[in-house]
Amino acid sequence: MNTQSMSARAIKSPQSQWVKNLTESHSWIGVIISPLLFLIFWAGAVTLFYEEVKQWAVVPQFPVALEQNQVPLQQIVEDKLAQHDFDYEEHLMVQMPSEHDPYYKVFLDLVREEGKQDEHGEVVSLLIDPNSGASVANRDDFFLGDFIYRLHYDLNLPGGAYLIGIISLFFFFALVSGVFIHAKKLFKHFFLYRNDKNRRDQLLDLHNVVGVMTLPFTLMYAISGLVFNLAIVYQIAFVVFIYQGDQDTLFKDAGFTLFDEPRIEQSIDMTRAYEIVEQTRQRPDFYLRNVIFYNYGDESAIIQLRGNDLAHFSQKDEFFYRVKTGELLNKTDIENYNVFRKGREIIATLHFGDFAGVDVRVVYFILSIAICAMIVIGNMLWLDKRTLQQNVSQRTISVVRGLTLGGCGGLIVATTVAFFVERVLPAGMQARADYLIASFILTLVMAIVLSYSISNKRRYLTQMIMLSCLVLTATIAADWYLFASEIIQLTRQGFYGIVGVEIAMLLMIISGLYIVRKLSQSPSQQALSLQPVS
Repeated sequence: MNTQSMSARAIKSPQSQWVKNLTESHSWIGVIISPLLFLIFWAGAVTLFYEEVKQWAVVPQFPVALEQNQVPLQQIVEDKLAQHDFDYEEHLMVQMPSEHDPYYKVFLDLVREEGKQDEHGEVVSLLIDPNSGASVANRDDFFLGDFIYRLHYDLNLPGGAYLIGIISLFFFFALVSGVFIHAKKLFKHFFLYRNDKNRRDQLLDLHNVVGVMTLPFTLMYAISGLVFNLAIVYQIAFVVFIYQGDQDTLFKDAGFTLFDEPRIEQSIDMTRAYEIVEQTRQRPDFYLRNVIFYNYGDESAIIQLRGNDLAHFSQKDEFFYRVKTGELLNKTDIENYNVFRKGREIIATLHFGDFAGVDVRVVYFILSIAICAMIVIGNMLWLDKRTLQQNVSQRTISVVRGLTLGGCGGLIVATTVAFFVERVLPAGMQARADYLIASFILTLVMAIVLSYSISNKRRYLTQMIMLSCLVLTATIAADWYLFASEIIQLTRQGFYGIVGVEIAMLLMIISGLYIVRKLSQSPSQQALSLQPVS
């Protein structure tokens, strides 16, 4: 009998050791990538409402009356070309107005300085009132939405996209390892939450439940993150080894059409181009997003039109026309598409949740916030376990605790400060975007530094949440103090994104106050604490 028991234990031990090693890898990888992973999901949650945030930031500053007649696009473009030193060797792009964003946005590559012809010149991005044709601001002056999106996409750092791709790779491993670790209890304990047990059991149950419930969502994000951020590595390999350095052929096979015809230096009237634009805008079930001109004003001029086919899922159409003759040179639509490009567009649609209404994005947002909570809970579990061990230095524990509290909590505070700064800074202020970025970084750094110097972590967490609530309250107050009549007028016109962002802020305030109330309970009743367990 004893011999059989010993044999059974011997048989089980390799599997137990494998699970133990996998658990150790899961916890260490999770804690190492946790600060950046939290940033990616937090910024991604806000970016789900990119268009609404842009509307909230810009439209009250420059209200647009939709019932007025709009200035013709040709007049707008040619006025801007007359006002700026445009480099006609480069392309010119116009982003068209949308239901969220009523402005034209014109991007002009300026002539490069003497001696810098080999470098990319300055690009002017103009925000243009469609009713008057006047440039009301530079597009990048209102940088909040783009700043948070770039935090999600590339951390606003050179080469940051590759780092995000590597984080996605490790995140994918953490997800797969988590499934293997809890495989036996995955369905049996699917909704288990042991409220009557100790703190570690409660945290572990929360971590597992959120992980299982969000698994399809997180797998989709991990895989799509790899596709978006590490695809360039495969492209380089294909160019070098398969296409023998022929990058143009690679892009053609991937479904991306490139035109680089030289200018003939023979002038042409561009009216036909704008007739093509207007005809395309009138197509049913089609939204024209971008108009791109190549060799503007020359006989070799080509116009590229890009937009969304609203009748089909994740279908982005693209057309190239010869301006002189009106000839269709190339098209990508539901009947003419590239499998590689179509697959990437479907992944992008799933990633950003823009295949349905705002309700889907709300679900995505809730799931993203749940994953942020799962990341923090995972770090708390790591801290609880390592605090009781002798083989982990106190400095390592202190660093992880500080980054968990100051880094994750500081990101939330910094985001609220960025919203406040975006609202209160004057629209015509020089280097407006730089002040917004500086306010975000300074707030985040201060939050991290203070997390190491304050001993009472729970009180500090409470203070950060209260500060976030106060800043959001001040932002809503500033909204109505500065733009009360504009907000009412714009809401009547159908610009609901402004009030929608304010409602989201109000819900965040209510949630924050609820968490503060929970944190203010006695320590014996409080499950979520960053204090070490003894």
